[in-house]
Amino acid sequence: MNIVVLSDTHLTRVTQELQAVCAHYCDAADLVVHLGDWTAGCVLDYFEQYRLEAVCGNMDEASVRLRLPTKKTFRVGSITIGLTHGWGYGGDVTAQLLEKFDGVDVILFGHTHRPLVEKVDGRLLINPGSVFSGRGPQGRTLAVLKIGPSLHANIIEL
Repeated sequence: MNIVVLSDTHLTRVTQELQAVCAHYCDAADLVVHLGDWTAGCVLDYFEQYRLEAVCGNMDEASVRLRLPTKKTFRVGSITIGLTHGWGYGGDVTAQLLEKFDGVDVILFGHTHRPLVEKVDGRLLINPGSVFSGRGPQGRTLAVLKIGPSLHANIIEL
């Protein structure tokens, strides 16, 4: 299974650039995951054309927060995946993520705009970064998670 993971789009409208990113990555994906900070409900509406799992973020307008949870878990075959946007202003959130998602195989989170793929205590942690506004030296990114006989994730620079 090929899962495209995005976060922190921070858009108030569906742009041609978003449509191009989605056409290139999401159209062929088996599942699309968005980790919040969509900003506007029309962006969530656009993503609903895909098989979608999603949470809201701290910058989302009320129409998004009313439709999506802040935390979610779901299964893909035998793999349990936890989703959250994230919180705070940096630092090490790993311990908090592991505590909030006890018993999952993969934790997907956003908020920091900094991509990460790391295995901790047997669990895969993935932050796709930000599709349109990377921080620091990091540019625009998303992640691709492949679930097969094993788990494998890549950060894709846009």
